Amino acid sequence: MIKTFIALPDQKIRISSQEVKSFDNSLVKLITDLVDTASAQTNPIALGLAAPQIGVFKHVFVAKIRNKFKPFVNPKIIKSYKNRANLMEGCFSVGGIYGGVTRPAEVDIEAFDAYGKKFVKHLKGLEAKIFQHELDHLTGVLFIDYVKKQNGKLFKVKTNKKKKEELIELPLADWDDKTFEVLK
Repeated sequence: MIKTFIALPDQKIRISSQEVKSFDNSLVKLITDLVDTASAQTNPIALGLAAPQIGVFKHVFVAKIRNKFKPFVNPKIIKSYKNRANLMEGCFSVGGIYGGVTRPAEVDIEAFDAYGKKFVKHLKGLEAKIFQHELDHLTGVLFIDYVKKQNGKLFKVKTNKKKKEELIELPLADWDDKTFEVLK
């Protein structure tokens, strides 16, 4: 079932989630809801979606890996590599705002599937970024926190007079969750 997003300035998006203890039908339903909700997003398309974004505070997210949404339950990074990449990020919980975030370009991860089977993967490039972005949601961290910490820039997409989309830089100096509405 398609669910509604929790988005700033709603502070529930900052709540830390709990580890999954039961691999049961309610977990399978949560994963189905995450996939349905993420798949329904078309402008922009979703690359991942974490349970806290739909109001379920459990360590679960789905991420697009090789063009298919895969579930990650109780995920963690077991190794981060030194090479870093700066990629533009956006988030449905920070609607319409984008910013460059520098993260490890490769990570080794560990997680469980919907049925409690443990797996380990090496992710790199966009897949590594998606995993890290969604993992942050489980502890209430948003990509905009990195943008601010890394002295980056925030942007929003606007359509110009020629009907072309362009990125418009937003002021960052005095930004916080409470002033988010001003940025939109």
